[in-house]
Amino acid sequence: MLLMTLRDLQFRRRRVLVVTMLTAVVFTLLFLMTGLIQRFNTEPFDAMRSIGADHWVVPEGISGPLTATSSAPVSLVGELDGADGAVIARGTLFAGDDQVEEILLVGLESDRLAALTLAEGSAPTIGDAIVVDRLANVSVGDRVAVGDRSVTVAALTENTTVLAGLPLVFVELSVAQELAFGSTDVLTAALVDGAAPTAPDGFTVLTTDAVADDALGPLENAISSIDLIRGLLWMVAAIIIGAVVYLSALERARDFAVLKAIGASTRSLGVGLAIQAALIALGASLIAIVLQFFVRPLFPLGVVMPPAAYWQIPLAAIVVALIAGIGGVRRVAASDPAQAFAGGAA
Repeated sequence: MLLMTLRDLQFRRRRVLVVTMLTAVVFTLLFLMTGLIQRFNTEPFDAMRSIGADHWVVPEGISGPLTATSSAPVSLVGELDGADGAVIARGTLFAGDDQVEEILLVGLESDRLAALTLAEGSAPTIGDAIVVDRLANVSVGDRVAVGDRSVTVAALTENTTVLAGLPLVFVELSVAQELAFGSTDVLTAALVDGAAPTAPDGFTVLTTDAVADDALGPLENAISSIDLIRGLLWMVAAIIIGAVVYLSALERARDFAVLKAIGASTRSLGVGLAIQAALIALGASLIAIVLQFFVRPLFPLGVVMPPAAYWQIPLAAIVVALIAGIGGVRRVAASDPAQAFAGGAA
């Protein structure tokens, strides 16, 4: 039966090729949607690891320092053992007349700036130097403006974005204070390494993971929308594969009748159609794995493909194809052996 299925695929190779390529395009989109969701889910955790603190002390009443505006006196650092001050604020980076980037300004103490993992350049040693994520499309040595202050790009980082691609711009703490508040007497948070500190009155302690989880909140609707699109893409793939398998069953109705008349079982014939559907799905998913490598660089926000996707999507594709092929299998079951002698198919 397997040989017969392969021969049928060979006989209808043009149709099979067209269907396989169409399904491969659908599966490529599925891969990309999966990679985008993975990027959204890991993005804030990568950014928080780059800052390196274990705990954030922030004013009570805010969900997190990345999504809410807050302020605290610099005296907060003195109330916590081993704490560093930090400023997190939305801002704008001007890299030329036609390049304006919304950014998240991150002011850190000099030792934390020096500890950043850099992709290019070196840690800033002067107040008018910044470290920027690559997504901001600037280069080391560029002279840019953050707000109304002219600064130099000293280094670039990777995977330091939040909120679906908002680049982090790291600057020395006093510079961020001046840009955000016009004063060096204000912070937005205190950073603490090691064990969780006891929060002073009016403040609360958040773990790094809690801060990252909070940053996912504004993206919940976007992630849900992409999940819905993924579901629709699976439906499209099922319709394409199911349609070609059913058409194959219709065209081979008399063949099935003859095979039944000479003793072939409905089960074996149905298995042959199921194998056909599975082979189309597997071929399409393998082509999609190759295609997505070429399409991923076109996305402004990096697509992070989870390793498990490379076996989960092909496996799911086979399952979907088998379900989609039920219509063709039922058509086989309805074939009457008498058709083999009736001079035509019903």
